[in-house]
Amino acid sequence: MRLLWEVLEGMDFTAYETKNTTWSTQELFAIWTFGMMTGAFSSRKLEEACRNDIRYMWLLGDKRAPDHSSLSRFRQKQLPEILPQVFPALMAYLSGLGETDYETVYIDGTKLEANANRYRFVWRKSVEKHLAKLKEKAAGLCGGDVTIKKLEAQVQQLRSDMARHGIAMVSGTGHRKHELQRQLEERENLVSKWQEYEMHLAIMGPSRNSYAKTDTDATFMRMKDDHMRNGQLKPAYNVQLAVNSEYIVGYGVFSNRTDSATLKPMLQTMEQQHGRKYESVTADAGYESLENYTYLDECEQMSFIKPASYEQSKKKSNWVGHMQNMTYDPVADSFTCQNNKRLTLAYKGRQKSSTGFESEYSMYQCTECMGCPLRQRCSKAEQKHTKQMRVCWEFVHKRQASLENITSEKGTLFRVNRSIQNEGAFGVLKQDWGFRRFLTCGNENILAQVGLLAFAFNVKKLHAKQRSNRTGTQYFKLNTA
Repeated sequence: MRLLWEVLEGMDFTAYETKNTTWSTQELFAIWTFGMMTGAFSSRKLEEACRNDIRYMWLLGDKRAPDHSSLSRFRQKQLPEILPQVFPALMAYLSGLGETDYETVYIDGTKLEANANRYRFVWRKSVEKHLAKLKEKAAGLCGGDVTIKKLEAQVQQLRSDMARHGIAMVSGTGHRKHELQRQLEERENLVSKWQEYEMHLAIMGPSRNSYAKTDTDATFMRMKDDHMRNGQLKPAYNVQLAVNSEYIVGYGVFSNRTDSATLKPMLQTMEQQHGRKYESVTADAGYESLENYTYLDECEQMSFIKPASYEQSKKKSNWVGHMQNMTYDPVADSFTCQNNKRLTLAYKGRQKSSTGFESEYSMYQCTECMGCPLRQRCSKAEQKHTKQMRVCWEFVHKRQASLENITSEKGTLFRVNRSIQNEGAFGVLKQDWGFRRFLTCGNENILAQVGLLAFAFNVKKLHAKQRSNRTGTQYFKLNTA
């Protein structure tokens, strides 16, 4: 607590002070930060700690303990505004002490369960299926292609017709509905459902396949630590942490299930906060993509991303259909398989990723693979189809460059430290501190809670390194024994 207060004393909180409050913004921030370290993640637990824990009493001095509503109000209204300014100040403080450097940054992610009902969900495939059936039914009623605007126009026309003829809306037993009323209600129901389905798709956006009704920013993801051991999908967030010298130097919260689309926004946010870039980026195979490779090249940052095929390439594979198991002739621009058959260039095309990134690929095709004895080990296509292989040469070259980087002496050091430092940070947050589920909802509140955890982690890490005389160390050395 004394170290935390010393760190906060060097930061300016005057812009965030509010009137008519007993406690300063600095004191409330210190209470929440220390609460993260001690496992008091809720406002009610913090209120109890402020009344009974001598460390919180020392912080408050003669002031009374804040109640849970004051603590909760601070977390919801002030914390999301304060953290984007305070966290960079902590990074500058650590850099001034020589605790962090800008040689490389280790990035990894984990999935944490959201504070949402796991049985109230919306799935993209289900919505798209029902929307297609609705459009088909609307086309049958209105004739030809129909849009929601045409349906709304028909609703207005039917209402006008009923008013002109003096037809009243009726309901209940003993009333017979007029034909115009039946048509009106049928089209109103179609418009209502159409708008509902469009709303679901708008909430999910182009990159999500599901969301939770009680927290629309949460996506259903498959969790590793599933207590039922059946791979149950749960509403969760993809939490990304960037670590350097054992400190969390950047954080992010995403609704994407995969990690590859999170690297670019993470690095952009960190550059804005730090005012400079890291010389290199170290990450695991989940971040490998041509878009990420291209972005790092444009930013002049060295890539230490492990290729997705790295572990498989070290094993002997019986699958002969892989590109690395064939011989390439650059002059003829063709491949030769293990049965001495040629795969020639059929055509070139362009493809677009879910994030909108475009790339060019070459399609190679073999015309002599009918009856080949290696067919079952070469292609999963039906016997009537010939072997096809799509190759993106730009991705192949960038993957090879990253492979050379990670297998170098420096790359080996970075990979070992990534697994130690990144996984160590997640281990402290999830296992030691017991933080496995968010208590708030919404992207903004979740991001603030992760930032608070990162701030608390860094202060506690600095305290631990000072007590063990390890200040100023950036790496764990390789075990060469």
